[in-house]
Amino acid sequence: MTSPTAVRPRPESRATAAWIRAGAAWQRVVAPRPSGLPNLLVLVGFPVVALLVVVVLVALGISGNSSGVYWQSFGTGADPDLLAGRPQGIRSDEWLVQSSWIISQVREGFPVVNQSFPGGMDATIQNDLPTWDWSSVFRPHVVGFLFLPLDQGMAVRWWLPVLAALVAAYVFAVTVMPRRPVTAGALAIALCLSPMIQWWFLPTTIWPVAWAFTGLTAVLWAFRSSRRWPGIVAAAATGYLTVTMVMSIYVPYMVPAAVVLVAIAIGFLVERLRTPGVPWRRTLLRLVPLAVAAVGAGAVIGVWALTRIDTIRAVLGTVYPGQRLEATGASDFGAVVSLFSAPFQRASQFGVVQGLSVNQSEAAAPLMIALFLVPALVWVFVVQLRRSRRTDWPVLATGAVLVVLFAFLLVPHWDALAHLLLLDRSTDARLRLAFDLLGVVAVALLAARLDAGVGRRSPVGEASADEVPAPTRVPWVVAGYGAVLVLGSVAVVYSSLHAQSSPVLGASHAWRYVAVLLAVAVVALARRWLAAGAVLVLAAAVVVGGGVNPLYRGVFDLATQTTAGRAVSDIVDEHPDARWVGIGGYVPTAMLLETGAHSYNGVQTYPPEEMWREIDPSGSQEQIWNRLANVNWLDGDGDPKLFLPVRDQIQVGFDGCSSFAQRNVQYVLADQQVTDQCLTQVRKVTQGAESLWIYQVERR
Repeated sequence: MTSPTAVRPRPESRATAAWIRAGAAWQRVVAPRPSGLPNLLVLVGFPVVALLVVVVLVALGISGNSSGVYWQSFGTGADPDLLAGRPQGIRSDEWLVQSSWIISQVREGFPVVNQSFPGGMDATIQNDLPTWDWSSVFRPHVVGFLFLPLDQGMAVRWWLPVLAALVAAYVFAVTVMPRRPVTAGALAIALCLSPMIQWWFLPTTIWPVAWAFTGLTAVLWAFRSSRRWPGIVAAAATGYLTVTMVMSIYVPYMVPAAVVLVAIAIGFLVERLRTPGVPWRRTLLRLVPLAVAAVGAGAVIGVWALTRIDTIRAVLGTVYPGQRLEATGASDFGAVVSLFSAPFQRASQFGVVQGLSVNQSEAAAPLMIALFLVPALVWVFVVQLRRSRRTDWPVLATGAVLVVLFAFLLVPHWDALAHLLLLDRSTDARLRLAFDLLGVVAVALLAARLDAGVGRRSPVGEASADEVPAPTRVPWVVAGYGAVLVLGSVAVVYSSLHAQSSPVLGASHAWRYVAVLLAVAVVALARRWLAAGAVLVLAAAVVVGGGVNPLYRGVFDLATQTTAGRAVSDIVDEHPDARWVGIGGYVPTAMLLETGAHSYNGVQTYPPEEMWREIDPSGSQEQIWNRLANVNWLDGDGDPKLFLPVRDQIQVGFDGCSSFAQRNVQYVLADQQVTDQCLTQVRKVTQGAESLWIYQVERR
């Protein structure tokens, strides 16, 4: 009988050995602290690189503003300041409304009360404007205007909020999965490139994102850090961002961020309280810095509100938006199709949205990664419950938020409860932001559980750096369910668009590639190929959101870069108290604001009493003018007559011989020739494709 032959191990190739050594070295580099929190290099490496990029962009005055739209009217040939992409005319809230008011503030010297409208407007309330008011300390994105040239100030305003959101999302992600900085970085960038953020790219949209992730990080650091100061710093940052966010006074984006923050934070808290050997008292004491930060933020907000209470009452007392509430179950099938339309969003960059919504911004959709990962998260939840008899509260909270969001969108008749949860303060289109936030949360939670090994008895994320984890992968079948959800949702959206003969399908075929990217990404994430999965999500985000906003050098300033603007500025300098009316489209309105003229044109957050007392002395048309709206003038006859073509657009008829014009108006700027017995033409200016007329009102 022969003895068994010994089996010799196959010698490793040099490449394999080098790969193993590189992997071991990488694990040493990303090894977390004994507390389970990320080490210093992992924590600050990505944020420092992002900060350096932003500093360079600010120094060069490069932002993503769409003020280059004006070049289409006044320029000839290619716009030399347009570095990449194309200006988005639909983003008029940015380039027409807010940018015009900002330049108006620059012209007036950053007053607390802007005098463009007769009677003035409180600049600390409307449109997030730079002022020399103390509240600007809590609006860091506008501080650049106070100390830097206009171009650099605009770049600060553009990049600082998204830098904060990027860093906050990254820090939260590496706090949950401390060995995964590449995955965290890819997720954070993908979040900021989501169509939801890119099409609504304003501080009012982005600060809530930064606030939510900073708050979640503060909760985790309070529980996990062996030292007190990290939790205190994170709590202070959360309190500061609370004030920053609330001062924007735009609630519809605060609501989805708050829902995610509160629900997931409760999940982390319950998980901590139910951890064996962790005293409740010590856990709650760890939250004292957050409680103090909340009280401090509330005090600052209270002082801010009380010192401008009349303005706030005026805003809340408007007909629109007033105290607008959304009903539960208001979303129809078309809204659901739009919600899942992220793979088709490339077409929006070409202005094609038929079958999705009325315009690109309203059609903007999240990537829905959280929903596609539900099969993997359910598997993790069930396995942990079976093996360790432990409920995964953060995962449960994530699922609960998804259920509540879909219930609000689709299930009617629970308005009272939705009102208690503040959900009715948002809208269908704005509430979608929560799905993007949940995408980062879902991937981070899944990664942490798979890396640690599903079924561990200690809370995931709290193992020491010396512990060797036993990683887990979601079974192929379960991972495949996620891909089925991706492809199934794409099929539903495609069928709906095809049935409507929507041009979205022909405007761009990128949806096919995005669908594949997302399907493979979901499988990769579930199978614990986390960096690869996150990079695939990032690639999908680049396709559908990366080209939304342009790269633009500086700001197109109508007052200095157009002949008509300089002509108006000369008259304003000579007659600073003269009052103007702009007749026609958006150009006269924006030009009057940017030149510092006192006019009856512009977007009002609330109705200035003096202005409307002059236009409508009897107050008979208050239901039309008592609203947030763009006030624009048309050539008309007799006393001013008001029209409301849409709920946020007020059109007023102007007659130079009317008693209103004779008493109050000295000059008119029009983009069309006006035949009026009481108007004398001062000058006609033609530049590019735009012609503008300046008239003086003659007294009769």
